[in-house]
Amino acid sequence: MMKLKPSKSTSRASGWVSLGLLSLVICALPLLAGGALAAEEGTEPKQDSAWPKTVVGLQATSLARTEFEVAIVQYWSLGPLLRAEAVMGGHNVVTVVNGAFYYAYDALTNSGYRIRRSPEAIARDATRERPFGMQLQEILEQGGEKVREENFEGVAVDVYRVTDDLGRRTLWVRKEASHVPVRLDTFDRARGRTGRLDWINWLAGLNIPESFFMPPADAKLEEFDSYEAYIARLMEGPVPPTRPLFLDLLSPWKR
Repeated sequence: MMKLKPSKSTSRASGWVSLGLLSLVICALPLLAGGALAAEEGTEPKQDSAWPKTVVGLQATSLARTEFEVAIVQYWSLGPLLRAEAVMGGHNVVTVVNGAFYYAYDALTNSGYRIRRSPEAIARDATRERPFGMQLQEILEQGGEKVREENFEGVAVDVYRVTDDLGRRTLWVRKEASHVPVRLDTFDRARGRTGRLDWINWLAGLNIPESFFMPPADAKLEEFDSYEAYIARLMEGPVPPTRPLFLDLLSPWKR
């Protein structure tokens, strides 16, 4: 059994949690393993009149690993709405993306921040099939190419790769229209570290209310009118609970 050492990246005084592993794997490009599971027979996802009938609730789990760390992230989505939860340094860090705003807060302290998303990020919502698990689109936009086809644990997959100044990302995706990722291996050139992100359990057709994609009404949130305003505030000190995990949903040109 793996023995994990106490985290040294969490400041109890400020509530700030370092990205650590997540900055290497999740922010670089998440990966995914496993197949989508159908909803229970006879159940229909709750639809809001504003959503197309093709919009369904999704849930997935990712497992990220480096040589030193392991992290699990849970994702839920309904159309462009996203909720993600990651336990970091003993804190449950929740990310919510809903319309014009990007929220991040600590579920233990019920505090965090809200950043107004850029118009470019909001416009890109309409181009995504889902707000997470879109690694193939990202790799292709970064100049990646298909390098081979193979069988991955009994599943037919295509393998894509991109190599640049940041390092190397190799992505396995299912040979199907949804291009569901199976695995992403990363190499961070600056740190000389490798990481692996696998996705386990895809559930589709969930009944998820839109209220699930909002922070608690009594959450104490520091508000920023733009990503640039948030960065300027960082010059004064950390903004708990942690830096944004999903920059492409906040300001896609800030990569």
